[in-house]
Amino acid sequence: MKDFTIDAGEAEVLALALQEKALLIATDDRNTIRACKMLKIDFTTAIAILIRAFEKKFVDKEEALSKLQKLGAVVRYKQTIIESARKQIEGGNKNADKDFKHTCE
Repeated sequence: MKDFTIDAGEAEVLALALQEKALLIATDDRNTIRACKMLKIDFTTAIAILIRAFEKKFVDKEEALSKLQKLGAVVRYKQTIIESARKQIEGGNKNADKDFKHTCE
């Protein structure tokens, strides 16, 4: 917790991921993301999950954009991340996909 400046819940997720050799964890916490990178734990974010749900047609464009707006209101994402996701959902940025893949190979 001290090393990465994260709370107990995030620390527990990291410890469990290492212990169980998890393939992936989900987090939107900046410090936990930094820890994942250092610990070589693959991770994803809520925006990445939303984009994937849209790509798989689990949600339509309007619903995806609405949910993206809500995520932007409750999670402190950089505006560039929100904008890149919006462009990808709207079909205007075919290369935005790379912005949301978080593997630590």
